[in-house]
Amino acid sequence: MVSCHTSIAQEKGLGRKRQNKRPKMGAFDRYMGTKWWLKDRFLGSRVSESAPIIVGGCGRSGTTLMWTILDTHPNICCGPESSIMRGGALKSGKLAMRFDFDPARIRAMARQADSQTDFIDRFFDEFRARHGKSRWAEKSPRNVHRLAFVREHFPNSRFIHVIRDGRDVICSLRTHPRHKVVDGELVKLNTQNPIESCIGRWVRDVSAGIVHRGEPWYIEVRYEDLVSKPEETLRGLFDFLEEPWDDSVLESYKVPRDYTKFAQSPEVTRPIYQTSMQRWRRDLSPDEIELFKRRAGSLLIELGYAEDNEWGREGGTEGDAEPSS
Repeated sequence: MVSCHTSIAQEKGLGRKRQNKRPKMGAFDRYMGTKWWLKDRFLGSRVSESAPIIVGGCGRSGTTLMWTILDTHPNICCGPESSIMRGGALKSGKLAMRFDFDPARIRAMARQADSQTDFIDRFFDEFRARHGKSRWAEKSPRNVHRLAFVREHFPNSRFIHVIRDGRDVICSLRTHPRHKVVDGELVKLNTQNPIESCIGRWVRDVSAGIVHRGEPWYIEVRYEDLVSKPEETLRGLFDFLEEPWDDSVLESYKVPRDYTKFAQSPEVTRPIYQTSMQRWRRDLSPDEIELFKRRAGSLLIELGYAEDNEWGREGGTEGDAEPSS
């Protein structure tokens, strides 16, 4: 594992650095995606017997923190975002780069697989075996929109929906992504996304998950609970996952990790902190608060983050640190 103590480079002098390029999708990837889609459509869907843990939710809600916590458990192997549940083309180059696989090995597994589900099983079985773990987990925020696929193909799975106060989420989404990787170092960006699109994403992503409330395979974990009362929250979570408690999950930050795998959330290499709660009190303007109330106020109330739409900027705790998405 590469040391987690990679420095964050400054933007000055970037012209002299060669930027890491995202692998392009090739004909093989498109072919495998089409082949698996046709097989599922005309020959029936393959059903896995594995019992993975699937993590999802709106980005910037704490899903990356959940990833590191799960991966610290002695039985569970959780790697970087794979987006492998989203379907479509294979994206073998992306998987190879993020999971430190030889691209040829990814292609070999794809050729051997008779479906997307079979490939997912093969890939994660090999990944967890490399790390000596008995169970695999997959964290990609957009998994919250793929629960129909997950339940059809992985009926023994458990889903963790990580939820955070939408007012804080949109403050973080507005500046996401915050870094890019250049020559193995994290370089700060100056992203500014429209606040309207950030609100819309939070509403869509959270709404896609909460429709499954009450299902025995579904659990919600609040970011605020995770950082303010981690042991109590995590004991309940691991009971739900039917995994034994292990104190190491409270110190996931002590595990050496590659900074470049956490380009948008390097904070996960630090102890759990609470300073990112209620950052909206400082970051949102009065006009933005009113816009949020119109677009997402009812969902905020439904989730219990507000009693009514009369909340505003007065009082409360202000935070200035970024969450782990």
